Amino acid sequence: MSEDDAVRVWFVGREYTDKGMLTVEYATPDGEHHFEKQQSLNAPDPTAARDVDPAKLTPVADEATRERYRSEVGRVRENNDPEDAI
Repeated sequence: MSEDDAVRVWFVGREYTDKGMLTVEYATPDGEHHFEKQQSLNAPDPTAARDVDPAKLTPVADEATRERYRSEVGRVRENNDPEDAI
């Protein structure tokens, strides 16, 4: 994947697992796709945005979830630079 192929996704949420992991969720600005990443709680804080391979994006089927993602992406974009820790 080249940098030109990457899709920018924005932070929309995090969830702590019972196994000591953190699931970080990102979404496209239109709310149509999302990306999840699991990381150790000891890993650096997630950033406001990241660029991902389009093949790693998952479609969002539920309209209410898409709307929530659009709203959250808008809020995060307005208040943060892409590299800001969230």
